[in-house]
Amino acid sequence: MATVQEVIAEEWRERATELADWAMARLVNRRDVWGQYATPTPTERRANNRTYKAMTLPAVDQRSVTEKRVTLDKLTRHFASRRHRKPQLIGLHAKSPTSTSRWLGIDVDNHSADAHSGDDLARRNLVATVNWCQQLRRDGYDPLLFDSNGAGGFHLWVLFEESAPTSDVHAFALAITADWEAQQLERQPEVFPKRERADSLGAWFRLPGLHHTRNHHARLWSDDGAGDDPWLSGHAAIDAMLACLPGPAPLGSDSAAAKSARSESDSSAERRARAVVAGSRNATQVAADRDARPGDVPVPATARKFARRGRPRVCVDLDGVLAHHSGNDTIGPPIDGAVEFSRALQRRADIVVFTARFSTRKGKARSPAVVERLERRLEAWLERNGFAWDTINTAVAKPIASAYVDDRAVPCRPIEEGLLAFDHALAQTLLLCQDEVS
Repeated sequence: MATVQEVIAEEWRERATELADWAMARLVNRRDVWGQYATPTPTERRANNRTYKAMTLPAVDQRSVTEKRVTLDKLTRHFASRRHRKPQLIGLHAKSPTSTSRWLGIDVDNHSADAHSGDDLARRNLVATVNWCQQLRRDGYDPLLFDSNGAGGFHLWVLFEESAPTSDVHAFALAITADWEAQQLERQPEVFPKRERADSLGAWFRLPGLHHTRNHHARLWSDDGAGDDPWLSGHAAIDAMLACLPGPAPLGSDSAAAKSARSESDSSAERRARAVVAGSRNATQVAADRDARPGDVPVPATARKFARRGRPRVCVDLDGVLAHHSGNDTIGPPIDGAVEFSRALQRRADIVVFTARFSTRKGKARSPAVVERLERRLEAWLERNGFAWDTINTAVAKPIASAYVDDRAVPCRPIEEGLLAFDHALAQTLLLCQDEVS
């Protein structure tokens, strides 16, 4: 029989694609770098006295602001992580390349080694973060308070309806936690983003989900009075996360006491009303607002399929384009960036997924029963991983399309390019044949 923690972990895994969509639409400030947790070597463990190591990836010499390395697949793997299944946990940077931020985070730790003092500190941590949470709600925000490690550590997130200058967001975070001594905390909480430095990437904050050292999935505080336990877990926590209403951007660095600032023209009630209106914008509207950068914001699952007329058709190969080659009958994991590619493409064309799996090595069609079974398995894989697509080609014959996207395709356009096109095509073909043989 599964334990409670195993059930919760499975619920997070089931909702990983939804959570990845939400995180991409609401939390990603930059896509060229991210934070990653990894298992240290024995030497590193002895030197640092830690069971984990945290790093910023990719390596400095491999970074490029134009490359979108934070993909939906990477986000999905984070939310689907389980303790004993090689977790791939990541964090997101709190500022963009242009020094703006879409959220703030507050990290209240409990590193006490003594059990009694640790329990007391956990209680004080909870009281402080709940007080800040309630004040933020009075100010028109919809904060997310997570029990991040199950041992008295808490993460508080505040999402904004639009990006704000990082310096303003940092000042707002400091204003929220300014009374940390009055709240009887041991030390000033760590805030994200940190003080802005133009030449720095800034710090990254771990995404909600599995803890990097404990077998604990984040729980979400709910003080709506429904039920005896205010902590939501599994599906209930995820539902609340996805329903979070982003609030108005901070008032600005000219108001150091931004949290408590009040004026007749900008009352708490007015800010709360703006937050509700802003929060009602769903991921579909956000995607439309930022359509100038296709692929940056994912199309939610509910908006992936609808009737189309007069659109081009594009055939996209499964193995090698959407999925890693598995070498057997199973479908490999999604290739980084493939989900975003499919969604950006579907804005402009109907997608036909095709694969040689529906034919035998001799080019003959498989039996109807086998074809139906393969089609169902492929449909489930595409849906589970959040791909955009319209139909699956189950026939052996090549479908008619405006373009074919295939990792083993060789373009040859002698009408446009002349006889040299054949030379180029022959050279590329021989290379592919050589790869097949080797």
